[in-house]
Amino acid sequence: MQRPLNRALAGAAALALAVATTAQAQVGLTSAAATVTLNATKTSTLTVTPSASTATLASITDNSNANNFPDVALTTAWNLTTGTSVRMVGWFATPTDALVNGTAKIPSSNVEGGINGGGFTAFSGAAVGGVGVAGGTLQLFSEPVAANLFNSRTDNLNLRLNLVGFPATTAGLYTGTLNVQAVVQ
Repeated sequence: MQRPLNRALAGAAALALAVATTAQAQVGLTSAAATVTLNATKTSTLTVTPSASTATLASITDNSNANNFPDVALTTAWNLTTGTSVRMVGWFATPTDALVNGTAKIPSSNVEGGINGGGFTAFSGAAVGGVGVAGGTLQLFSEPVAANLFNSRTDNLNLRLNLVGFPATTAGLYTGTLNVQAVVQ
């Protein structure tokens, strides 16, 4: 009986030696390299943020261009992949009815805007880069961006009513909406 046990032990030892040799032969074995392509997209952005959503002129003076609204700070920020300029455009959807008080109206051609204390110009131009409407638009600034596609700026929007030569206005509250929008060209 001793012999079958010795044989079994010898067989087990031989098997263990064979397995250990096979395992040692696999150490350091590597597979071929596999690759994973990574793609991540940063979407271009262009934003305009006003410091206030309402500008109020306390009292209209007829036949005067001294009807100044409080300045509104506009922060324009962009992160672009292409483009030559960012343009800020102000516009009224219905130029004949820029400000309305019942049936009394002040057209956009009597509303003037400017940036950072520069001169005033009426909102009476054509759309710019598809932004605005004919007869109710004003480009407020154009900044080259080809060398700087990631930037921001803050400007003071100056607004006034120029009522020189305009018929006397009807008493009451005149309201209107000025759209301010940036466009990449």
